[in-house]
Amino acid sequence: MAAKYFITGISGFVGSELAIALAKLGHIVVGVDRVYPHDDTVGDFAELGIEYVNLDLLDKERLTPLLHDVDIIIHAAGVSRVSDARANPLECINSTILATTNLIEIVASQTESATARKPLFIYLSTREVSFYDRLDDSQISIDHIYAISKKSAEQLILAFSNSFNIPLAICRLSDVYGGKRDHVNKLLPTFVKRAKQNKLVRVLDSETRFHFTHIQDVIVSILEIAELLKKSGNMKKFFEIWSEESYTAEELATLVVSSFKSNSIIDYVPRESDETMQQINFSYQEWKFSPKVSLREELCRLSGI
Repeated sequence: MAAKYFITGISGFVGSELAIALAKLGHIVVGVDRVYPHDDTVGDFAELGIEYVNLDLLDKERLTPLLHDVDIIIHAAGVSRVSDARANPLECINSTILATTNLIEIVASQTESATARKPLFIYLSTREVSFYDRLDDSQISIDHIYAISKKSAEQLILAFSNSFNIPLAICRLSDVYGGKRDHVNKLLPTFVKRAKQNKLVRVLDSETRFHFTHIQDVIVSILEIAELLKKSGNMKKFFEIWSEESYTAEELATLVVSSFKSNSIIDYVPRESDETMQQINFSYQEWKFSPKVSLREELCRLSGI
């Protein structure tokens, strides 16, 4: 049965890929973003009947009517990278915490009565929160602005969900990649591009571990979670969507160069180990993320070898 989805951040990588996948499955998709989508994405939206509205989530007057008669809300808007949050903390707070508060407050006001239709609310958060939760107070720094903003948004949504009985899933994603809309300046696309060109691949951080998750695995997982939310009695609200397989940047560079049989030289600048970013094992209950696409397989497919 077709559902009506409302997606925030629909012009972004994850938001646009989700919108297109849902529309292809026959669902009705409406989305907002204050940034216009790329031309090729605009074409895909038009072909699939996806409705896009150029809108800031802080604009309550224009946002409110768009949320009527929605079955599922996927909140993907907000600053999406640690470096951007650190460079502009105020923008991070506005687009993540304040925008989220405005959105969930509107949803709560529309579902306040006992008979009101309650949409499923899915918030796309980040693995950074899971690491942040394990820090001592003395370890917290400005480098954690991104995680702090996402954590705050999670707590605000959780508070409204509990108070107004709004079905909720908070999905923590990690290092999502794949598809033609992936950001070209991220680590993996950069390594792939330089390996294809047989250019120097430079590694600036050899300590941080990345848990790469293919966009198709994210889409499948969110669809599965949406079905879980529809079942009465479901109490799980947090879902960790990332592979237990992880790579350092140095390991990733080696894998990419090898997969493309490239002549690229790998050069890296070692830095001091960050004790707070060491690999942490997480336990899963009730629902467990099960990736279908491994990074190694995807690189082999892309290389054509």
